Amino acid sequence: MKRIVTVLVVLGMLGALSSCGNDDSLLSRMFDLEERAAKNAPPSTVEELKDGIARYGKDVEQTVAAMEKVAMYWRLLAVRYMEQGLFGDAYDAGMKALRHYPQSAGLYYIVGLSAAYLSRMATSDVSGTAITSQAWLSAAEGAYLQALKVEPGHSKSLYGLAVLYTFELEDHEAAIPPIERFLEKEPRNVDALFVYARALYGAGRLQDAADAYDRVINTTTIDEKKKQAVDNKKRILDELYG
Repeated sequence: MKRIVTVLVVLGMLGALSSCGNDDSLLSRMFDLEERAAKNAPPSTVEELKDGIARYGKDVEQTVAAMEKVAMYWRLLAVRYMEQGLFGDAYDAGMKALRHYPQSAGLYYIVGLSAAYLSRMATSDVSGTAITSQAWLSAAEGAYLQALKVEPGHSKSLYGLAVLYTFELEDHEAAIPPIERFLEKEPRNVDALFVYARALYGAGRLQDAADAYDRVINTTTIDEKKKQAVDNKKRILDELYG
């Protein structure tokens, strides 16, 4: 009996609405709200939005806090993997961390260094399915350059880029500017001086390369490195004047 009464009431309402000029619009709004409520649809009015904020604000804050912890986790994991020489894992973790920290020069450096190491592994893969060595080297270059866009004086990326250019890509001219910028900060860094001398030699600047080896000889206290610099300088001078 209650169902019959309800149906009659609804029919009566529809009949009353049909006599109004804007009945289609009103009916549409009525049934749209009922349908949205039935489907648990998201709020659409200001009042509904305010109510949702009040109801779910704490959940949002908790989610943000959790994501901050996840981001820090990936960042630390990338560093630890790199320190242990696990460059494939370091690359993957670094890429995930960059989704949260896209302005981190340090993370771009980790990705660049990892990609450079992975390029060497690619040369020994015979399956034909791995990423090519050249693709990894391009990824390394891009990561280093992005790190320097974020932080132009990032020393590790300057050094990594110079090593990449002169020893991997054999673009010695391109290696000179970043290693010179690095040496402005660390003029007594012997390893960087070796990179500098090699880049100068590869670029055809033989006398400058010999002078760079002189800097190594006058700086290093390690006999093995001093001997290497002396031998390299002698070969250059023989090539120049021999």
